[in-house]
Amino acid sequence: MLLAVLTICVFHVASGQKPDIVDEIKKDVKPVNAIGYLNCTAVHLNLGATVHWAKIIYNGDEMSTVDLSEDDKVVLQNSAAMGKKEDLGEPKYGVLVKHDKLRTTFILLVRYLLEKDAGDYMCYIKIQNTDHSDWPKKIGTIVVQVAPTINIIGTSVYEAVIGGNLTLSCSAYGVPSPNITWKREDGKELAMGGFQYWGATLVLRDIAKKDQGNHICVADNSVRPPASYTVQIKVFYAPTCRAVQNSVGQVQNRRYDAKLECLVEGHPEPHMSWKRYENNERMIIHDDSNFETDKLSGTQNYLEEMWYTLLVKNVQANDYADYWCTADNKYGSCEAKFTLFETAECQGHNCPSLKTSGSNQIVAYLLPLVFAAWSVPAIGWMLL
Repeated sequence: MLLAVLTICVFHVASGQKPDIVDEIKKDVKPVNAIGYLNCTAVHLNLGATVHWAKIIYNGDEMSTVDLSEDDKVVLQNSAAMGKKEDLGEPKYGVLVKHDKLRTTFILLVRYLLEKDAGDYMCYIKIQNTDHSDWPKKIGTIVVQVAPTINIIGTSVYEAVIGGNLTLSCSAYGVPSPNITWKREDGKELAMGGFQYWGATLVLRDIAKKDQGNHICVADNSVRPPASYTVQIKVFYAPTCRAVQNSVGQVQNRRYDAKLECLVEGHPEPHMSWKRYENNERMIIHDDSNFETDKLSGTQNYLEEMWYTLLVKNVQANDYADYWCTADNKYGSCEAKFTLFETAECQGHNCPSLKTSGSNQIVAYLLPLVFAAWSVPAIGWMLL
């Protein structure tokens, strides 16, 4: 009898304890489209207490809440605030309940995380006949990781004069906040030294010709993928002319061509022309049956470098002369001199070779000799 009375007394003492939330709610950090979890552990729950999850909405200094669940039931099942169901048919929110002796854990699930799902969530215990200000409550936070995006500031092409200064700016958004670095696309050193610069603003001082080229702003916060933005720097300077080979030889009257090649660099892009001496003066060469000019450029060249070629067709004796590659812009001019000279045999990659097996190569080599022989008058003898 005494044992029964003692048991009843202990039960009344235990059941009279106020429901409470124990342990802090740990922050959950997840990427977009993952599932967020927040754990709320309650004790001393009785028939008059229910556990709720709510999303906290901040509007300036004011705070409001939107209830998401009551115990293990989602209360926004048909609400637009919940968000639409995805392909798997699972709702936006869910609650799992786990019991461990006197502790009950209510786990809030936030599926298909979007950036707008980030923020604070409140777990509170609603107790009947108790003012809501006395309800136990704790706050947990979901952080939604967002890959960086670069906010484009200004133009993607900058022009500067030699000796001037230039400021490049780059900003980016992401969660967590991204680190911003600058580097050159070609892997060369930056103007201030080093191969990488940490910071949103890159200042180039006393600009030189070597500072031209593409500079890349990279934003990285360890959330894949990082973001990048390329800025092109063009420096105004006088042109330079460079002969690939300043002396070129070729045999005459054998239907072989000779090619002169010139590299021209400058900004703004120089006006280029080929010239040769005629009538004791330099004359501009135009495309015709004897000459063919071409202009090439590609990523393998420097940013402002152009590759110009002059093809001298079917080299004849009067083609042996000096030639000039000339270029000019508002900042200056340049020229490169070439000499076309006579050789005894064919020069260049297109010449036939007797070392190559096959009758076709031999015929190709001998054919010009046959044509040359046709042009020699025939000689005969007569007996008088």
